[in-house]
Amino acid sequence: MELIVREDLADAVLWRQYLEQPSNDKRQKIFERYAGFALKVAREHFHRRPPGNFELADVEQLSIEALLQSIDRYDPLRGVSFQSFARPRLSGNISNGLSKSSDANAHYRYRYRAERERLASLTSDKNEEKSAVAALSKLAATLAIGLMLEEQEDVDAIASPEPSAYDTLAWTELNGVLREKVDLLPEREAFIVKQHYRNGVSFQQIAMLLGVSKGRVSQLHASALGRLRIQLSKFR
Repeated sequence: MELIVREDLADAVLWRQYLEQPSNDKRQKIFERYAGFALKVAREHFHRRPPGNFELADVEQLSIEALLQSIDRYDPLRGVSFQSFARPRLSGNISNGLSKSSDANAHYRYRYRAERERLASLTSDKNEEKSAVAALSKLAATLAIGLMLEEQEDVDAIASPEPSAYDTLAWTELNGVLREKVDLLPEREAFIVKQHYRNGVSFQQIAMLLGVSKGRVSQLHASALGRLRIQLSKFR
C-alpha cells in the first residue's frame, strides 16, 4: 500500500527495473511518467516570459527534447530525485532553444514539419485504390481524424457566440468514440498517437524513444490512423 501512495517509491521501482534490465518498454514507461512534468515546466516558462511571437508548442518541444536527454543521463544512485536532476536541464534547453531561433518562425517550422511528416506517412501506402477519387476520399478522412486528435485537447478553449460543430451532440459523441478507439489500438500505435497528437512529440523523438527508425514510426502512425478511420466509419 505504501508503494502505491508514495510516488518516490514508485519512481524508485521504475528506475531499478530499468537499470537491472534496460529495454525500450521500460524507457517508455519512465518517459510517460515524467512527460506531464516536462509539459508543466514548459508551461511555467511560457507564462513567465513576456508576450512574444513564440507559441506554447515550441516551448513544449524543447522541454520534451531535454526530458529524453535527461532520462539517458540520469543516475539514480547519486541520491538526487529525477525531477530535481531534470528541471535545470529542461529550463536550460528551453532558454537556449528560444534564444537561438527566431521566435516568430519556430512554431511555423514545427507545424510545417509535423504536417509534412503526417502527410508523407499517410501517402506511403503501396496499396492503390481503384480510383483517384477513392484514394483522395480515404486520405481526406484520415487527415480529418488527425485534426480531430490534435484539437481534442483544445475544444474547451474554443469560444464563440455562434453554434459550431463542437457544440453538437453528434460531434461530442464522435470525439468520445475516437478517444475510446485510440485506447484500443495496439500498444505501440496507441503510444505514438497519444504522444504525437496530445503531447506534440515529433516522429524523430518518438523514434529515439522506441529505438526504431523514423520510417517505422511513420508506418505505425499510418496504420493507427487507418484503423481509426475504419472504426469511425462504423459510427452512426
